[in-house]
Amino acid sequence: MSSVSGGRFDFDDGGTYCGGWEDGKAHGHGICTGPKGRGEYSGSWFHGFEINGVYTWPNGNTFEGQWSQGKRDGLGVETRGRWVYRGEWTKGYKGRYGARESKTTGAKYQGTWSNGLQDGYGSETYADGGTYQGQWVAGMRQGYGIRSSVPYGMASVINSPVRTSLASLRSDQESSVGEGAHEATPSQTNLQVSGARGGFVLNIFDEPPPKKKQAFLKRTSSIRKSFLSGLRIRKKGSGKSTTPSSISGVESTGTTSEYEMPHMVAEEIDANTTETYMGEWKNDKRSGFGISQRSDGLRYEGEWLNNRKHGYGCTTYPNGAKEEGKYKHNYLVHSGKKKNLFSVRYAKIKERVDQAVEAALKAAEVARQKADIAVSR
Repeated sequence: MSSVSGGRFDFDDGGTYCGGWEDGKAHGHGICTGPKGRGEYSGSWFHGFEINGVYTWPNGNTFEGQWSQGKRDGLGVETRGRWVYRGEWTKGYKGRYGARESKTTGAKYQGTWSNGLQDGYGSETYADGGTYQGQWVAGMRQGYGIRSSVPYGMASVINSPVRTSLASLRSDQESSVGEGAHEATPSQTNLQVSGARGGFVLNIFDEPPPKKKQAFLKRTSSIRKSFLSGLRIRKKGSGKSTTPSSISGVESTGTTSEYEMPHMVAEEIDANTTETYMGEWKNDKRSGFGISQRSDGLRYEGEWLNNRKHGYGCTTYPNGAKEEGKYKHNYLVHSGKKKNLFSVRYAKIKERVDQAVEAALKAAEVARQKADIAVSR
């Protein structure tokens, strides 16, 4: 094609270009439309490359901003479905700093990015108004941060077990946003825990161990009871649960009560109750050391794994009673309170609990520091 100053050009694939032209390349201002009118760029060109303009995809998504070597680079605004991103771009990806928010809810993320995903420090607000402030890695909460819920009656109900960050680019399936797509009705004074709610993981009642573990634990309990009975060292009431039955809802008897299967009772949570977690995160979940506390007084300090109490820690109940020891997936398997039997063993458990609580307090302090950095970005 010969060099001309401008005009209309039709390409073999059905696309067209109308605008400035120099040395066989788009130059100046022009509009390029894709085959059969699908997709369009309108703006400035420099020797065949987009410089600054608006690109509209066939599905209606748009980008308005700066380009370099055919890729979005610099400052720009992307509208993609119900999400709008405003910020910096690097070689075609969201990069360095920007804000992404929903046009239909209050969900948004503001902070640093890398390769199109939240990375570094940022603050996220969820559709129900809850927040996370802290560190991110590859679009997931990882490092140290603070998660604060809204009142329980307003918290989103989590219908999907798959949890990716509410405002994360990893979660473009907008009907299942993990931290909850549906708002709960705050009209009830007390709400029964029938499903998980955004920002809430603490529960007054222990969860039973996995089914595969239950048979083993029952066998272990039976063997220990026979052994202790043979030695005639059982004492009446010596093995009651360290958590009062009025709190735990678990009826326990015998010296090995910590291995008994609990009778699960649904907990009722006041609609105004809130929950805050400060500590370590991994793969978008509470993992490591940290502290979670509800406004009604329920508090756990210690080790976490995948949003569950796992490892050594201490639970404080609303009435002030404490339960401490080793947990597995929210279930207390070894108590640090017993002193009348195998005292050396329980002394070691108590020592591990104290160490875990201290580590959780330190992790919470680091989380506060990281949250301050995230908010200031």
